[in-house]
Amino acid sequence: MDFSLIRHPVLVASGEDDRRLPTRAPSDLAHRLPNASLRIYPDAGHGGVFQHHEQFVPHVLELLR
Repeated sequence: MDFSLIRHPVLVASGEDDRRLPTRAPSDLAHRLPNASLRIYPDAGHGGVFQHHEQFVPHVLELLR
């Protein structure tokens, strides 16, 4: 798939200690999407967006504005 064709803003979020999806995968995805923002949450696993919901929710709201 040619991710460069996706022009919508995208938030790529991951936990720093995600064992299912190593940090390099979300980083690679964010670099392939022209309007992506990458957020890596420290000391977080695969559920980093739940562990760091206080930071995640404002990041999503910022993207939706």
